[in-house]
Amino acid sequence: MSVKNKQTSLYPMVEFKKDTYELDEFDCASIFVLVGSDKALLIDSGMGIGNLREAVERITDKPVINVISHAHVDHIQNSHQWGECYVNEKDWPMFIDDVERRKYDADLISKRQKGIYACDPERDITPWTCEPVLHPLNDGQEFDLGGGRVVKAYSVPGHSAGQMMFLDESSRTLFVGDALNNNLGVAGTMDPSKENYVGIENVLKGLEKMESLKDKYDGIYNGHHDFRALGLPLDKEVLYNAIDICKDILAGTAQVKQKPNPLHNIRTMNYVEKGNSWLSINPEFLPNKK
Repeated sequence: MSVKNKQTSLYPMVEFKKDTYELDEFDCASIFVLVGSDKALLIDSGMGIGNLREAVERITDKPVINVISHAHVDHIQNSHQWGECYVNEKDWPMFIDDVERRKYDADLISKRQKGIYACDPERDITPWTCEPVLHPLNDGQEFDLGGGRVVKAYSVPGHSAGQMMFLDESSRTLFVGDALNNNLGVAGTMDPSKENYVGIENVLKGLEKMESLKDKYDGIYNGHHDFRALGLPLDKEVLYNAIDICKDILAGTAQVKQKPNPLHNIRTMNYVEKGNSWLSINPEFLPNKK
């Protein structure tokens, strides 16, 4: 491959704690690399733009374990570069290559952010080189990276049925994928007739699980940095706002509003908000609906 046609690996990145890195996949997703004395942990693999493996290998030459917070299109697509990954089995049906969807979403995000990117969709968004081998990822599963760095996975269904988060006590950091965002989306898991049903009660349990671990971490890092600076955690009130929103929904006191979807502006989003946080939901499946 010529230098001109070589896929980019020029992701913005920051080492925000010792041996703990956040890579920005051109505003599409945040990808994290945690380096121990023996192994490294790659949390999510993004939309599949460019050569992520080359970027990771500039950080570390240690063997890499790839874990997936959830199997939405913007969090899994470069896992093929390692040939395998760990993902909750409830999300396995979503684990597919979709080049056109990847290009479509990346284009929408680039127009929204109006950024300048070191990537070319035609060159850098390409089909998988292989079908990654999927290993089960379970609640309580631990990954020993060596040197006392052990990362523990927790199940937090809501954004997807198989949504996971990862606690690294050595750096006092909690990585939550899309289990917590300023714009927390759970509308896709609220239909009781679907196999991926979660329900607001279980969303709340997951958020309360995050809160119960608060003595073990100093910051929560979600799978996108559109509501925070690269390398900085979410505002602390985001978690408590989300908990309060779920409680209001369950109590039947939540006020559902409408606005354009921030990514797909042609679509209307139904949501409940508190402070700088909102939760998108399908009103048809609200508890206590009259």
